[in-house]
Amino acid sequence: MADLLQTHPSLRKKILIVEDDFFIRDLYQIEAVNQGLDVIVAVDGQEALKKIKDEKPGAVLLDLMLPKMDGLSVLAAINRDDQIKNTPVVVITNLSDSQSQQKALALGAKKYMLKIDNNPDVVIGEVKKYLA
Repeated sequence: MADLLQTHPSLRKKILIVEDDFFIRDLYQIEAVNQGLDVIVAVDGQEALKKIKDEKPGAVLLDLMLPKMDGLSVLAAINRDDQIKNTPVVVITNLSDSQSQQKALALGAKKYMLKIDNNPDVVIGEVKKYLA
């Protein structure tokens, strides 16, 4: 199966990782590639929305604390756009307060995960659950 995915990249699943911290983004990207996924990245909320619309990823891993447009605003914008509102989003953040979690889930996030509590393999495994 791995050989088939290498020779037919269109069969691979694509995710968008939205993270402004290079080190953390790189960890998730390496793990996603190791798990057989194609990865696109965005470093701020505005870039994330553009890439969701243009690239049509199967799922999004979204940080909440981002430059230009925060993750909750990105979730709200996804919700308002009929073309992308069904894109599954997993939130990964350091914000452990229940208000942020409730808001993200109310805006359509499939899962709310804390960076400190989850290794990259667990995070990417969770994102993969939502790929068609």
